[in-house]
Amino acid sequence: MVEVDVRSELPMLRVPISLIVDDWSVACVSERGDVDYRATYEFLTDMLSLGAAGVRGKISLVPCLTKTADGGHELLGCVSRGIKGVPREALERTLSLVRSEASRYFDFTPEMLTHTVVVDLSSGEVLSETEWEWSQRQGVEELAEYIAQSLRVLRDAGVVASGVTSPCDFGREVEGLYAKAILEAEKLVNGLSLTWYFLHVEPCKARVTPRLMHLDWGLGEAVVSIISCSRDHLSKSELERASRDPSKLADRWLWADGSGGRLAELYRAKSYLIFHTHWYNVYGSGDRLGFKALREVVSRVSHVMGSGVVWMKCSEVARYFATSKAFKAEAKGGGREIELVFRSPFMCKNFTVSLGVGREVASVEADGRRLRRLRDAPLEPNSWATSSDRLYVCFDLRDGARLRVLLS
Repeated sequence: MVEVDVRSELPMLRVPISLIVDDWSVACVSERGDVDYRATYEFLTDMLSLGAAGVRGKISLVPCLTKTADGGHELLGCVSRGIKGVPREALERTLSLVRSEASRYFDFTPEMLTHTVVVDLSSGEVLSETEWEWSQRQGVEELAEYIAQSLRVLRDAGVVASGVTSPCDFGREVEGLYAKAILEAEKLVNGLSLTWYFLHVEPCKARVTPRLMHLDWGLGEAVVSIISCSRDHLSKSELERASRDPSKLADRWLWADGSGGRLAELYRAKSYLIFHTHWYNVYGSGDRLGFKALREVVSRVSHVMGSGVVWMKCSEVARYFATSKAFKAEAKGGGREIELVFRSPFMCKNFTVSLGVGREVASVEADGRRLRRLRDAPLEPNSWATSSDRLYVCFDLRDGARLRVLLS
């Protein structure tokens, strides 16, 4: 056995970027109780245009809708069975768009059952307590049952959610239990053993990455906390401060020349660029100013960062991050040939590692397939490059994968 310094790197040596949109569902309910399903559908079609431009990320799909009634709340229905005020054909049209097109670009997650008040699962009655208040005093079993129901509603509507979104600060005070409950719910409903959730926002830290909250190597299980790196810069207050100018709103995230903004700051630090907003801030004002600002951000990312970033769904970010923390590599050989045998509980596309080789590299193979040599970073799928005394390799990782490095 030989000693080789093997490190995980960012995917293809590019900075991961992902857009999170919270609070969306097949319809929205106004404070007066009016149900609007047209605006939510139009929002989804606009998001498809961003997806076609390369954007990847997550959109919430709240499973059940409620409205205030007589000092309390009334359950209007669930996306899997029907919602009062939403014609069946309109509901199916929206869900069909989610399943057929939008899911190619975005993960869809529950934001628990109602994003407002708790539903008693045994009776189906709506209670007066908010979901986030209720969550802070629950155990794993209770949380898992509630999360499983939210996943089940989406599954019955034809949408498999690989993770969940926390309404408000759902689960924050019992986060360890919450993470375990998400895993148990995903295993039960969708048969998934690698899952994730969105709860935290870190708008001031110099570097922001996901967090591995649970890992069982032997069982091949993991839970990843996906963290947003910035505030929602499309809020009503931000809109007024920017004098309702989409370009000025976009500046909060990224200047036109790439020299400033939160994303530029973190890009220079090689941080994960996961940022979030809310669907009503993107679309709710009726003039689409938020969407225009978001579209401008996407255009600027493409213009100033280009191939230095890679857009990823949150599920892809979670898989890559968990794999980067879980993989093991054993080196064999010596002299002019080094073979690395990888062990990993998870498969991962475009997994990227670097090796300290200290010599000129002649060729690299992954599982018997010769990889393409590139002159420098960033990498592409199934390729390699050298810089200083390190070799950088991008390949599809599986348990037992082998890298063969021939030195000059």
